[in-house]
Amino acid sequence: MMSELEFEKSILGQTEIKRFAQVTNTKSAFDVLDEVSWDFKDTKTQYLTHRFHSYPARFIPQIPRTFIKLFTKKGDVVLDPFAGCGTTLVESQLLNRHSIGNDLNPLATLISKVKTTPISTKRLEIITVLLEKIEKEIKSNNRKLKFPKLPNRNISNIFNDRMLEEIQIIKENIDELDDKEIFNLSLVALSSTIRAIIESENGDNILQIFKNKINMITETLKEYSKYVDNQTKVSIITADSRRLKNVESNSVDLIVTSPPYVNALDYYRVHMYNMLWLGMNYSAFKQNEIGGHSHHLFNRFRLLSEYLGDMLRSMIEMNRVMKKGKVCAIVVGNSSIDYELIESYKHFMNMAKFIGFEVKKTIFRNIDKSSKYFSNGKIDDEFIVVLQKMKDCEHSYKDDEFIAKVVRKELESFRERVKNNPGSSTRGKHVTAERLKKNVDKIDEAIKNVEKDIKFVEV
Repeated sequence: MMSELEFEKSILGQTEIKRFAQVTNTKSAFDVLDEVSWDFKDTKTQYLTHRFHSYPARFIPQIPRTFIKLFTKKGDVVLDPFAGCGTTLVESQLLNRHSIGNDLNPLATLISKVKTTPISTKRLEIITVLLEKIEKEIKSNNRKLKFPKLPNRNISNIFNDRMLEEIQIIKENIDELDDKEIFNLSLVALSSTIRAIIESENGDNILQIFKNKINMITETLKEYSKYVDNQTKVSIITADSRRLKNVESNSVDLIVTSPPYVNALDYYRVHMYNMLWLGMNYSAFKQNEIGGHSHHLFNRFRLLSEYLGDMLRSMIEMNRVMKKGKVCAIVVGNSSIDYELIESYKHFMNMAKFIGFEVKKTIFRNIDKSSKYFSNGKIDDEFIVVLQKMKDCEHSYKDDEFIAKVVRKELESFRERVKNNPGSSTRGKHVTAERLKKNVDKIDEAIKNVEKDIKFVEV
């Protein structure tokens, strides 16, 4: 085990550590944000439990770590309302901050739980027995097994009957486990195995892949337990970020989060095979997903309207749960619809001003082009919008009239930019006069349908 200082150097680098040491108050913390090298080149990102499971469009751990170190103290509460695979939660736990992670995706919250739950070495011995039993059954299998029907032909072709049978045997043995935390750990190992097969299109030895995954997880958890304090609380919730009903008002000291990007990725498509095998309801996740593109197929600008409404509701809830004067960092990338650039960070900045936040900083950050960002919008850079809560928001997440008013204003501003700067808002594409007219007409249609498209049915 490395010393605390050596560990910090490997993650942040010597220069950033020196900068953080200069911080004495919130004002100086804001000043340091301008000096940080946000690319964090030559630093580790896949350390400890961060490497458990591949996950699309996640931010590097140095981002939440930086904000946690600058704007909180030990024992404070950190919230990530779009927690994904738990990057913010892991960093909070390593730094002795209590944390709350919220995500609609049950696979995401499962991964987060496993990444932040140290397990005793004695209990991990159950894994050895599990692997022996699975190997024995796979070698002697002569029974007809039933397994889920895979809904996508392209991915279904990756899995032959032998592979499906092996996965089913692994799943059946996991289901027999009585220890809940070992059960969760084993499910994450299986999900990671399935993800690895899909990404490599190679499942010649599923059992060995599963063994490698589960052994890596168990060994990493042993190491992770040396760095964390068991008194630090981690609360993980599978719920909609538009209504943080499990989080008390004025209880949070810091928010660091990365919401879904508009038109960037159908997350349910990435995860549906894993969720299917794990017995999770991916159809319900698909129905309530924010930012996907399973509807409004003929007018993607109406998707933008819906997205902005969803984000505004989420931000209103963020304001509600935060203490006054505390900081919220939102990591968001630009996207595009019909060749028109959607400068998402500007929409977040504009909406924040209506709901009790003050915009303190906007940080540009290059994304490593080799990282796996799944995007139809060619996401290659991102922004960190840094907000400070100045007062309680006067509106509720249920206030459709207010939500519609703000979203309409954003769409009208977007329309004027598109009309007055034809072609300048595109990613290397020249918009023809015909396409420009069509886009403006579609934006007009989206404006007319704002009240309809921003409706939120609470489940």
